[in-house]
Amino acid sequence: MTTASVPTSTGGATAASKSSPRPLRTVVRRPSSDASRFHMSTKAVDRSVAYYLKLSDLQCVKHLANIRWGSFTQVTCPHCNSSSAHYWSAIELRWKCKGCGKRFSVTSKTVFAGHRITLQQLLAALHLWVCGSAGQPALELRRMLNLGSYNTAFTLCSKLREAMLRGRNVGLISGVVEMDGAHASGRRASLKRGKPLTFRVTGEDAAQKDALLTTSARQKQRRDEKAAALAAGGILHPEHGNVFPKDRRVLFSARTRSGVRGRGALVTRVAIGLAETPDAVQALADAYVAIPESILATDTGSAFSKLGKQFQVHLQVNHSEALVGPNGEHSNQAESFNARQDRAEYGVYRNIEPKQLHDYACEMAFREDHRRMAPGAAADRALWYALSVGPSHYWRGYTHGKHRSYEILITGNQPAAASGPAKGRSPISMVNGRPPR
Repeated sequence: MTTASVPTSTGGATAASKSSPRPLRTVVRRPSSDASRFHMSTKAVDRSVAYYLKLSDLQCVKHLANIRWGSFTQVTCPHCNSSSAHYWSAIELRWKCKGCGKRFSVTSKTVFAGHRITLQQLLAALHLWVCGSAGQPALELRRMLNLGSYNTAFTLCSKLREAMLRGRNVGLISGVVEMDGAHASGRRASLKRGKPLTFRVTGEDAAQKDALLTTSARQKQRRDEKAAALAAGGILHPEHGNVFPKDRRVLFSARTRSGVRGRGALVTRVAIGLAETPDAVQALADAYVAIPESILATDTGSAFSKLGKQFQVHLQVNHSEALVGPNGEHSNQAESFNARQDRAEYGVYRNIEPKQLHDYACEMAFREDHRRMAPGAAADRALWYALSVGPSHYWRGYTHGKHRSYEILITGNQPAAASGPAKGRSPISMVNGRPPR
């Protein structure tokens, strides 16, 4: 029996080559950063909301007392500042001072004084507040904890921001200090409400109209537009002469490098200005930086040129060419804070008004400096600031019409109108304005 031979052809060779195994692809994996390794580890989780909700009233008081005074038995009277083993009432969950005889609770003379929510809700809300990397919306906080009204959640978050502003954004920093200014507030709001980014209306229609004008007529039109924008409250940028909307602000940050590779910055100080001017950055440095002991790291902005001469060394990087200079100059830590602030403004809080921008910036500075701390420990740190700055200056009686009448700026506060509708008017109706953000 003979076996028929199978004819070979080019097509058969091609089929055989297709069945052969393909070479393995080279997979390029990006190495994990120190931050991602921390957040995926067990060190990034320590407590939960359920932990706080299961606490008894006495356990909540003890937790707050240990954070505020370091002890539950040896406490300090907020009325006369006498520290002693004051008389404890287990029924009222309060103390009676041995010196002045007044009664006080663990939240007396703090930003939480007169709170209407339970201590369990207060601690759980604070835990949720620190868990957000780019902020925690008050409306979402109200839904998760059933706080009753939006104003309750909004004023609670606002008091925490005030604690960061008055208790944390103070004191001098030194070392290698990175400084930068970033535009904030008003940019996205202007775009969404049909207003241009600057006073100039750009687009195809405007370009066609400009093309029909003579050079002198076009120059006169732009001068008139610029004058009208300034008359309407616009802000003139000193470097390139553009006029920005009246609600545009510049967020300044000063951050101290840790000096350890992969650890980022140690501490952040923030301030708000109308424009990136030499006077504004000088005021920022005078308020928050120990200038003779520090090295300054910035970009090549003209506002920092004069300031850099006062430091030991002035490191500059031209961001139009590279993120890092030829000798390692950079301001990446300041840029990292700017990115977090942008995520909060554009993705979480949506169109922060200039009057409250400093408060939100202080919140972002706290989140940036504690980004590698477990939420329970970070909540304790935020709680310590809230229990240490005294009664609220800005949010007591807010729902009754008592609003801050000024905007906090690094070059000097300026008057600011109250937020939202007047007392007694519904915040829902469009004719009464929007509710507070």
